[in-house]
Amino acid sequence: MSTLFVDTINEKTSGNGVLIPGHSAQVLQQVYSTYVTFTSNSYTNTGMTLSITPKSTSSKILILANIQCSNGTNANANETAFQIVRGSTSIRIFERPIFAYNQGSDNIAIDANISLNFLDSPSTTSATTYKIQTKTSAGTLRVNDHSVTGNGCSTLTLMEIAQ
Repeated sequence: MSTLFVDTINEKTSGNGVLIPGHSAQVLQQVYSTYVTFTSNSYTNTGMTLSITPKSTSSKILILANIQCSNGTNANANETAFQIVRGSTSIRIFERPIFAYNQGSDNIAIDANISLNFLDSPSTTSATTYKIQTKTSAGTLRVNDHSVTGNGCSTLTLMEIAQ
């Protein structure tokens, strides 16, 4: 049996660094703390957006979003939906991560931390922008509702996974 010991590995010519399959080639994160509200039944940008330039066309991009949000309505029901968009193309829809149903006449408010996770294969080495969009069927969806503590915070993380 042979054992290989190395102190450093240097790339030969590519300029992309040494890519080891299954390992993270780069990690980027947006910390988003702006308080925003949404009332549209059409997908709207949340403000969570981040660009990454993959080092290889075979790389995958792991998208991790954590959204601090709340919804409330005095309508009969309030459904929200989120989607991950690459460029201008929806690549994954998450329907009903928050659903409020009003069985009486009381106003409903639900606070939540929503996690969206998706592994994308963009097949490019060009700068690629990912964004989170949302819509709501009734009432108001609030992102980073920090009126009490001032600590509302959502994050969008992109990890390039070498293949």
